[in-house]
Amino acid sequence: MRRPPGPRLRGVRSTVPGKLPGPMRILSLAALRGPGLDDLRALGELELDPWNNYVPIKLHSADQLLERTAGVDVLIVEADHVPAAVIAGRPELRIIATCRADPLNVDIDAATAAGVPVVHAPGRNAEAVADLTVGLIFNLMRGIVRADDDVRAGRWIVDGKIAYQRFRGREIRSLTVGLVGCGSVGRATARRLSALGARVLAHDPYADPATIRGAGAEPMELAPMLAVSDVVSIHALLREGTRGLLGAAEVAAMKDGAFLVNTARFEIVAEEPLMEALGSGRIAGAAFDHFPNEFLPAGHPLTAMPNVVLTPHIGGTTEETEVEQTDSVAAGIRSLVEGAEPVNVANPEALEAFAARRAS
Repeated sequence: MRRPPGPRLRGVRSTVPGKLPGPMRILSLAALRGPGLDDLRALGELELDPWNNYVPIKLHSADQLLERTAGVDVLIVEADHVPAAVIAGRPELRIIATCRADPLNVDIDAATAAGVPVVHAPGRNAEAVADLTVGLIFNLMRGIVRADDDVRAGRWIVDGKIAYQRFRGREIRSLTVGLVGCGSVGRATARRLSALGARVLAHDPYADPATIRGAGAEPMELAPMLAVSDVVSIHALLREGTRGLLGAAEVAAMKDGAFLVNTARFEIVAEEPLMEALGSGRIAGAAFDHFPNEFLPAGHPLTAMPNVVLTPHIGGTTEETEVEQTDSVAAGIRSLVEGAEPVNVANPEALEAFAARRAS
């Protein structure tokens, strides 16, 4: 369930030919690697200071970012937020790039008003998150984490049962998996699961049914999909329209004994009915890769549930994701700098003013 924040603009031509004056100063507060890094270095002076090189992580306040961007032409971020105050206070800032599919960490309205295109990285971590999703499904079906815990603790017989009896699971090829959202991550997940023999269903009112079928999934309305799915996997963007998308009625509509996997945002599923269903065993198990404010509070009931797998928001944490995000933002920045066909621009409304700034 993914409405893109803006078109990639392939096929839209810049109105002003020629390159921007150079050399430019580029500041990246995001991790970059791969061929795109050389492309960025070819455009000007690149300063690399990734947020995740620090422990604890280093994120800038608005005042700190304002100070840091003095004389900067192009700013690249991933975790840092770029508010309106920074955009207004740095008229020399020509382009902002965010290494995220959804550029929610940049004030898009302020950037558009200032004539600053915002480049983003659609699909940058789709393959990585899909890998983790499938891994979590395997984990739930086969009890891998619980089995590992038993071996480490020397628990050979538990409640009168040996491991062969405790860990009788399901094969992926026997499952019906329902995807809530079929954007880039959902499609990558569908391709993997269908290749493993699962029946894959998908609900996404913003996706073209032919695109869903092309990924190996069957388009379906939400309620009937929930009723027949052995596993429900969440891949929607978090918006006001998707917060609590799976509420009490939707959780109740899930098949008895089904599993839930959420590698998107925790808030897409209403917590109270979910916890009740997990506690009663009506939902057999769940896996989560995200929590509000990034951390699960100490003593949260999920931490005591043996039928739940918890990971600390690591879905996109791969070297390949960094390569993909670098390639995406480099392509977008280069297209704007060189006056070529813009790509990966989230706010096309800024292009006319951007072109006027180029001409002045």
